[in-house]
Amino acid sequence: MATTQQKRDYYDVLGVDRSATRDQLKQAYRQLALKCHPDRNKDPDATAKFREIAEAYAVLSDDAKRREYDATGHVGVGERWTTEDLMRDFQFGDFFGGRFDDLSSIFGDFIGRRAGPSRGAARGADLRYDLDLAFEEAAKGGERIIHITRSEKCDTCRGSGAKPGTTPTKCSECNGTGQKQEVKTGKGMRMVTLTTCAKCHGRGQWIETPCDACRGNGVQFAPHSLKVQIPAGIDDGMMIRLAGQGEANANGGPPGDLLVRTHLRPHPSFERHGDDLYTVTTVGFPEAALGTKIPVTALGGETIRVTVPAGTQSGTSLRLPGKGMPRLGGKGKGDLFVVVEVRTPTDLTARQKKLLEELTGLETKRNRDEVQR
Repeated sequence: MATTQQKRDYYDVLGVDRSATRDQLKQAYRQLALKCHPDRNKDPDATAKFREIAEAYAVLSDDAKRREYDATGHVGVGERWTTEDLMRDFQFGDFFGGRFDDLSSIFGDFIGRRAGPSRGAARGADLRYDLDLAFEEAAKGGERIIHITRSEKCDTCRGSGAKPGTTPTKCSECNGTGQKQEVKTGKGMRMVTLTTCAKCHGRGQWIETPCDACRGNGVQFAPHSLKVQIPAGIDDGMMIRLAGQGEANANGGPPGDLLVRTHLRPHPSFERHGDDLYTVTTVGFPEAALGTKIPVTALGGETIRVTVPAGTQSGTSLRLPGKGMPRLGGKGKGDLFVVVEVRTPTDLTARQKKLLEELTGLETKRNRDEVQR
């Protein structure tokens, strides 16, 4: 599973408020990047600072990534996107108008495959798994075992696709390149088209005698049981990435990732809004008028006695700090809001009606006296 190292808050890195606009973010990034660029700044940690600034801006300048970061912090972003994903659409040279000749070289493995043309076999395909979680599981976090079926390198032929005792040969159609090149010339123009070799399907090798176990594919399907670490406070729709647990690649490339998307079952008593929880409790008219204390069950079963102030109106929210959902990254908890509904009696006795009529008369007299003053 992807891990998230301890990082500074992205807003602190750029020195902006959490409500900063896109233009404010861009201006802050431009100033800091020019200041910390290694071509200008000879401090030993200039490159590291430049990387940190660029990553912060790449996340906060993207609306989807910014929403995820605001909701889940570094943990949620790190589980949902790799560093390469974060930087994929960020063009450094375009941003500075070509002011620096080789910005991408500063980042090295920080931006991975974007630094130059791809070499070697591509990654295997990513897999997706939908994980159903109870509300309490999302709050507590922990470990879950999931069961998947995925392709992996064939044990019989060790991924070559050829029957044991034989070896693949170079494809005669593409000369081992996996691609066919077609050149068209006309009107002073030369057009080159590259297509996947139809004979070897891009592998560059021809298998004369296919492996009986995998039928020449080099991979087989097999069941697996995997452990998934669920961070406390995870929300519905968030993604947990298990690096290298996706599909194998028949051409020898690294495997893809397994993306686990969480789905939270509704809770009968609580409604979630970010890290805050809301629950509804009902009190009678006399209790709302005179004030009272009521027991409220928080998430996890804890019973809390909540004071309902005298004169509380229906729809009033009483806030219980720190009794909501855990915040991702271990930064405390949200709040629990108890929404009070005042119950109006419908089956009054004669005595109750008389008392209410007397109360109404007294209230009317008081309002009249206040007007006369």
